[in-house]
Amino acid sequence: MGERKLERTIPYNLESSIGGRGVREDDEFILEALQEKKKMYRLKRFRYLIKTSKEFSFDSTSGELNLPVFDKEFHAFELVLIKHFCSTAYDERSRYLFRSLGQTPFRINGILSFEAFVERGDTIDIGYNRLHFPKPQPKIKLVTEENVLTDEMIRSSLNVMIEGETGTGKTTLARKVHEESRRQGNFVHLNLSSFSPGLIESELFGHVKGAFTGAVTEKKGAILEAHKGTLFLDEIDSLTMELQTKLLLFLDNQEFRAVGGNSPVQSNVRLIFASGTPLKTLVIEGKMRRDFYYRLTSGIVMGLDNLRSHPEKIQEFCLEFERKQFCVLSEELLKFYVQCPWPGNYRQLSSHLHKKKILSGGKKLVLDHSDYSLKEDTNVIGQAYNEWKTLEEIKVDYCATVFDKSEKNISRASRILDISPNTLKAMLVKSRGEEIVEIDV
Repeated sequence: MGERKLERTIPYNLESSIGGRGVREDDEFILEALQEKKKMYRLKRFRYLIKTSKEFSFDSTSGELNLPVFDKEFHAFELVLIKHFCSTAYDERSRYLFRSLGQTPFRINGILSFEAFVERGDTIDIGYNRLHFPKPQPKIKLVTEENVLTDEMIRSSLNVMIEGETGTGKTTLARKVHEESRRQGNFVHLNLSSFSPGLIESELFGHVKGAFTGAVTEKKGAILEAHKGTLFLDEIDSLTMELQTKLLLFLDNQEFRAVGGNSPVQSNVRLIFASGTPLKTLVIEGKMRRDFYYRLTSGIVMGLDNLRSHPEKIQEFCLEFERKQFCVLSEELLKFYVQCPWPGNYRQLSSHLHKKKILSGGKKLVLDHSDYSLKEDTNVIGQAYNEWKTLEEIKVDYCATVFDKSEKNISRASRILDISPNTLKAMLVKSRGEEIVEIDV
């Protein structure tokens, strides 16, 4: 039988690696060399030469990396920055290419290859050595207008309380805090509102075998699962008074008893709480103990703003979506989105944009009937968040909606509304801040 020949292949082309996926200059990579501790390096050079040898060494000045192997044959590879239609290394189209300099392939995400454009999240194996290119996590900067979440805060043992409406990014922020805190344990996310009050105690503290009907085995509990890590308790506002008391005891001394257990257990865990309702409101309404409130707010307290209060963030998010998804939003569509209430905040906006891109069937996204329903919830959302609208504001919003659904025909919309075209144009000026110059006949 003839020897199987491996063809030189490129799993990813350059275009597929553009838009935040491809590894570029100043990204980091994690090296797991044979019998060596994990080390992280930052890509600063145009070319790195990777060779196999008997011992590990890395010269960051020359970019020469020696990886230990067991066999006597030595092989060479290179990680080189490819510049595509650009003049600088920092251009969006500059990407690193990993390739073999001989007849020996490497494995990228388990697939044998001779050369491949490297994307963020990829893993390259050379013998028993591994290079991992993690997806970069954005640094946490300004979270509220008053507070800055510094590196010292993130890496401290202080508990964190996050307040914000649904979809404002509470879970994302909690996960980022854990990842940048360098804690060794796991990140455990427990949404308290998804459990009945009778099960929350067991989910939190665990239970011993036979503690109650149905407890046929022992359960560890989220607090122990997150030992030396971070426990994210989402929807803390749904916790009953009784469970607030039991959790308060753990917050005081880091000790707890499993359901049905006799002896106390200790756990070194950092707690991050999240609430969609302001905690002060819960205290006033008698739904939260005052001592529990003081304990939750004794650490770092962060507030995530909604999109309605910051229209400029809607525009920023849309422009970032354009960059990552290789599409363009029309000016008309962008202005429309800035005026929408977005009760689901970033989660709703992101979902709508992805749906819009799929339905459009192209790269140009324009305003159409699939967008108009976004504004129809304005009055309901305003009541839900105690942001009452005046009668005049409701009239203005309604006139703008009818105008949009009438294919932007002033004559037709004014007949439906039973008002004059000039009155309608005045309403549109109030709604959109610009004058409608077309005169329909």
